Amino acid sequence: MHFTHDGKTYEYTIVRKRIKNIILHVRADGTVYVSAPPAAPESVIHAFVTDNAGRLVQQIAQNQKHREDAPDYADGSALLHLGETITLHWSERPCPTRLEQDVLTVFARSPEEARLAHRRWLIDECVALYRQINREVYTAYTEAGYRVPLARIEIKEMKSRWGSCTAKTGRISMNFRLMQYPIGCVYAVFYHEYAHFMHLDHSADFYAVLRGVFPEYDRWDAILNHK
Repeated sequence: MHFTHDGKTYEYTIVRKRIKNIILHVRADGTVYVSAPPAAPESVIHAFVTDNAGRLVQQIAQNQKHREDAPDYADGSALLHLGETITLHWSERPCPTRLEQDVLTVFARSPEEARLAHRRWLIDECVALYRQINREVYTAYTEAGYRVPLARIEIKEMKSRWGSCTAKTGRISMNFRLMQYPIGCVYAVFYHEYAHFMHLDHSADFYAVLRGVFPEYDRWDAILNHK
């Protein structure tokens, strides 16, 4: 099956599942899959795909850009870490992964070993940083007079969100990919999600709380919205 947008044709595959609604998926490699109920006519599925063609094409383009921007993890390649460019260095001898100034040294004999070493190091850095910022943001809200829980943090790799808040359970999910962005962006997402403990929507009252506690919010949010 295929659909057309702005004169260009895109292929998609239909996968029948025991679900009630039609769901669109754009995979990391840019392929489009459509999950659909067993009884849904192909004409209805195609109409749904066509109605959402603009969104699908935008996601396909974003995925392609992510693939093009992805580091190859060769010795000397550049990585983004908290908004700064650091250089990857392979060590010939076993050593702990360490960042000194702007050089990240890993023990690796292949790009895949370097990628895995970098990811293990980055996960540890992410957990430590998010715990620290979570405590700081919680303190900022309580000192401002708001009654908020100390959130339980769940770290995920999300495609369409930087964070999410489940106010009922006191849980905040944070995107692992934020580790590529300036630390101010990480703070902005934490402050944003904490504001949802007071307001579940994005109303004027929500932003009044958010900007009152974190006046620099718009500066850092603008960076994330122009990714």
